[in-house]
Amino acid sequence: MTKPKELVTLRQRKTKNGGQTLYLDYTVNGVRTREFLRMYLVPERTRVDKLQNRETLIAAEAMKTRRTIEMQEGKAGIRRAAERDMLVTDYVKERAEFYRKQGQVGQAGTMDKIRRWLLDYGRRATLRTVDKRYILEFVRHMRQRGLAESTIYLYFSNLNTVFNHAYREDLIRENPISKMDVPERPRPPESNREYLTFDEVRKLTETRCGNESVKRAFLFACFTGLRLSDIEALTWDRVRDSGRGMQVEATQIKTKRAVYVPLSSNALAQLPERGEGKVFDLPNRVTIGEDIRDWVGRAGIGKRVTFHCARHTYATMLLTFGANLYTVSSLLGHANISTTQLYAKIVDENKRMTVDLIPSIGER
Repeated sequence: MTKPKELVTLRQRKTKNGGQTLYLDYTVNGVRTREFLRMYLVPERTRVDKLQNRETLIAAEAMKTRRTIEMQEGKAGIRRAAERDMLVTDYVKERAEFYRKQGQVGQAGTMDKIRRWLLDYGRRATLRTVDKRYILEFVRHMRQRGLAESTIYLYFSNLNTVFNHAYREDLIRENPISKMDVPERPRPPESNREYLTFDEVRKLTETRCGNESVKRAFLFACFTGLRLSDIEALTWDRVRDSGRGMQVEATQIKTKRAVYVPLSSNALAQLPERGEGKVFDLPNRVTIGEDIRDWVGRAGIGKRVTFHCARHTYATMLLTFGANLYTVSSLLGHANISTTQLYAKIVDENKRMTVDLIPSIGER
């Protein structure tokens, strides 16, 4: 008779001192989980060593039995307890597999890279134990390894999204990154905040795009500052008449902050015919990126433009045409005005470059 497969397996792994570290091997929601118990077997040189190892194995078997019961009962609360003991690296792997199944190959690839860097970092943490110090030291590790600041910011931002998702799933009590002060957080290099000028936006409106819905959504973002995630989720019931004109009332997916964005004539011109459900019928993000690159190239614009560039475009256009910093910060839904000030620096630099175009009075 075939022995039934164990739900939870107690395994051993050699340590540098010749002992063994004990861990449980099981699968949660289709993802293989290794739960290191922080229990160790020592080399058996004396009778005391043998007794110590026997007691350690008894404790480990008790933990294995507990996890097996939890898996068999399958109660939401008990399953949550097991999931909270999942390693951060395993949870990132789970998110990568989710994105891959959704066809978001680029996002899945980013998750894979983050996981590799976390494994290179070496410090183990579970969703239950991850804290601010873990994140700070991980960022320091990437810098010491010579990773570009823009890449560190990319990984940090995506890791923040991972922890936000874990929080929504009730797997962590709070996002550890939320405890980091602004100066402690990696910032994107200002040169990476690519944006389009008003004339370039006008060029795009006059240029054919391979996907009309992508074109409308991108231009709508240029005149509202909404992120791609918010535009993907935007439904017609959130496009309303405020009594003083049409506006979008949305809760930002990334920050959970509510924003109320008045719609200019430019923004209204990009809306498709009013219907039910989603405002924009968009393809997957890989296709969106490809459509935008082809469209921008066809317009003769020599910039590396992503969808998020539309948000930067909105901010810089507002400031260029005279909006004050606090109004722009409110429209973008920024939690801290220092984030908005980055756009003000870009506009100020453009003013300096414009002034420098005037030749010296001595030149002929």
